[in-house]
Amino acid sequence: MSTATSTIVGALACQKNSFLKTLNTKVVSSYEFASPLPSSKENGKKSSSSIDKEKLKYGVELEDTILFPEGGGQPFDKGTITILNDSEKCTIEVKSILRDKLKAVHIVEEPIKQGTLVQLNLDWDRRVDIMQQHTGQHLLSAVFDTYKMETLSWSMGDQINYIELPKKIDDSIVEEVQNKVNQLIFEAHPIEVVTLEGEAGTEKGTETKTGTGVDLDTSHLPQDYDQDKGIIRIVKIGDLDSNPCCGTHLSNTSQIQSIVLLNQTSIRGGHSRLYFTCGSRVTKLTSDYYDILKTISGLQLSCSIDNVVAKVDQLNSNYRKANSTINALNKELANIKATEIFKKFKYNKASVAYVYRDDSSNPEFFAHLSKELMTMINADKSSGVDIANTHTLVLLNGQTSTGGMLKITGPKATEISTELKSRIGTLKGGGKGSSYQGKVTKYEKGEIESVIVYLDSIL
Repeated sequence: MSTATSTIVGALACQKNSFLKTLNTKVVSSYEFASPLPSSKENGKKSSSSIDKEKLKYGVELEDTILFPEGGGQPFDKGTITILNDSEKCTIEVKSILRDKLKAVHIVEEPIKQGTLVQLNLDWDRRVDIMQQHTGQHLLSAVFDTYKMETLSWSMGDQINYIELPKKIDDSIVEEVQNKVNQLIFEAHPIEVVTLEGEAGTEKGTETKTGTGVDLDTSHLPQDYDQDKGIIRIVKIGDLDSNPCCGTHLSNTSQIQSIVLLNQTSIRGGHSRLYFTCGSRVTKLTSDYYDILKTISGLQLSCSIDNVVAKVDQLNSNYRKANSTINALNKELANIKATEIFKKFKYNKASVAYVYRDDSSNPEFFAHLSKELMTMINADKSSGVDIANTHTLVLLNGQTSTGGMLKITGPKATEISTELKSRIGTLKGGGKGSSYQGKVTKYEKGEIESVIVYLDSIL
């Protein structure tokens, strides 16, 4: 009796026909799965898998599968395995599907006996969404190729994807590319899969072709994929694009529905990430963004959506004016406080002075105060005020739970900082001689009050 074997990755049922939703097959093997398989390089990056190592315990290999294993920048499918034996009939959730070299491994939480007849059921909505994003990326990259802009890598997110390009693209070109891609979607170009091995059947409504003379660039294939024993699949979009790819794809560009190009961000080496989304996600994203705008315009700005930009511009202008006023007032207050401290040192013969503010978000206040105080000292050399050798100034801010900063200047800096460290549990800092500077990550209850009592006692 011959031993059953699993279909190799490259010739899986899901790759031959991406529109299959169910499949009856048989268990080839089931074994304890202790940890995720070693990651392999996909598109020049390490493949990452969202696998819960504590819960996933068994790997199951089947004669064939309609559940795609993670790879090629495409996440794994979701679905279930239903045992068809009457005595053991039950449905098991597939947690993930991994590629182990040429094998597809289904990760589940309980073992399934070898030889068991099972039915696979695919999460179809997820599959369609993934195919729309993946095929959309192929088409988008094909259009950028006509601009001599190679796609260096790409990533599929839960809502928004990106491609990495060699440089930032002008907004006018982004708009032009978006229009071209959507026109190609409208034109309904056929999509087919070519394999050099002549495997029968690919995406629904297409035929596998061989010997087409396609120049193969296999540099992005995973390093652990055996190209001699495996199957190299080339996804062709009409006469527009041909690329090796293991993923599932649509059969026609019209099934992408639409694409929208969003924003760009600059990354290392002068490269750019261009964010986009396709298919049904465009509708959802538009609806979500509209709801956000409606909430902001109606509840927060009290204006129509059409007037949001003008209203925000007005608020920004008012905000800048308010900040300017606050800065001016802070400088004025810092001058008043510096004058008060200078007089304490000069006329009251105080050796220590302190300033505490509960605002930890405005460190500029202390900078203004120190500057004003030094200006007064330099302008009145006969005052006898000497922050370095005679007088000590303590600057402290923050409040409970938020933390703050501490700066001490003067001959008692070491003595005072030592005492404050015993009263503030999270105070970290350092200094030498007549200066100390530290940061408080969080004040515990009662610490600020304790510090104020101490500082009042040494004035």
